[in-house]
Amino acid sequence: MKSHRLIAATGVLSCAALVLAACGGSSGSGSTTSGVIHLTMWQQWGGGHEEAALDSAIKEYEKLHKNIQITETPVTNDAKILSAISGGNPPDIIDLGTTLELASWATEGAITPLNSYISKSKLNLSQFVPDALKPVTVNGQTYALPFMDFTAGLLYNKKLFAAAGLNPNDPPTTLEQLAADAKKLTKTSGGKITQLGFAPDWPGPDQGQVCPLETYGWLFGGQWYDASSGKITPDASANVAALSWEAGYVKQYGAQNIANFLSSAGAYLTAQDPFESGKLAMVYDGPWALQYIEANVPSEASSIGVAPLPAPAGESQNTGTSFIDTNPQLIPKGAQYPQQAFDFISWLTTNAQLASTFANLVANLPQLKTVPSFPLESNAGFDFFIKNGASSHVHVWPQLSTSSEYATKLCQAQNAAIFGQQTPSQALSSLTNLSQ
Repeated sequence: MKSHRLIAATGVLSCAALVLAACGGSSGSGSTTSGVIHLTMWQQWGGGHEEAALDSAIKEYEKLHKNIQITETPVTNDAKILSAISGGNPPDIIDLGTTLELASWATEGAITPLNSYISKSKLNLSQFVPDALKPVTVNGQTYALPFMDFTAGLLYNKKLFAAAGLNPNDPPTTLEQLAADAKKLTKTSGGKITQLGFAPDWPGPDQGQVCPLETYGWLFGGQWYDASSGKITPDASANVAALSWEAGYVKQYGAQNIANFLSSAGAYLTAQDPFESGKLAMVYDGPWALQYIEANVPSEASSIGVAPLPAPAGESQNTGTSFIDTNPQLIPKGAQYPQQAFDFISWLTTNAQLASTFANLVANLPQLKTVPSFPLESNAGFDFFIKNGASSHVHVWPQLSTSSEYATKLCQAQNAAIFGQQTPSQALSSLTNLSQ
């Protein structure tokens, strides 16, 4: 299920290493038979019910446009996509799991800017959730249209709160309270952690998620990029304070002890993962986690609460801070039928009923401000994510040619500080020379 930043492309290549001069045209990206235009779409939803829902949407579009036929294929390998573009044989439409590679591809000329198509079609961008467009914008150019947004918040186990003598309806409102509650929620036996209150670095990239330090930096009032100078700012004082908080929290339990506890649990988003199995009391995660718990351990679903991720004391204005990203729908350079491809992704991303259906299916957030009601909206936890995702509390990871590398190295810095290999200041300062 591509319900979050789960797609980790294998064999990712820099588009600079590809011969983009070959992108002038492609007989393989689309074809025409008896006046019918055949478009190809490579999508990262994968198979299962997501693919079935996408196929249903495609059939609906084909009924409305008799001269268009679309064939979709799951392709999760970014290197394969870039190779097809460089070889002059790209698909007409690409659906990506996240926008992490978007700026790099845009900078290297691998994808088509959509501004002229948007202007020509008079597409009303104001119908999108405001911050849904930020992740698909690079240097003022729109390179994709958003489809299904995702963000995160604090999920907590009310049963474990009650058992620890904490009010199950009173989640922490500051990071200091979170740390105090976590201590009461942590149990050990024979020197090993058997129940943990909170793991600040889990889930992370190893589980297909963003680096949590991104959000902690914003919680402390930091930024990761200075638009005025055009420089990344990993060593900003607020970011260092955020990593210092993480490292200090982990130190009281032992980084290796926490790592051992997490590694002894089952895989993420299964009934055996630390949170779903009731061994981890609080987690920074997204709305998809609610759906997985409902499916994997339905008896526990009613015990899960959702709250804004708390900020440090004195930074209450940052409470609820999170990232926001989307599944970008884009057109590669060399697509044979870019206009028809744009017409489809424009329809796909602005169809309110489809946005509602998909949001309910994959437990993601509609990219549109207004959609028909859907069952998940009645879930108070999911409703929190919808409201928070449309608020001023969400932030976008900077869209730079090195965005993916920056995010990867940021989490490496996080781990170095947590395991005491470097001080937080040293770990973050080491990123300042990252090429931009």
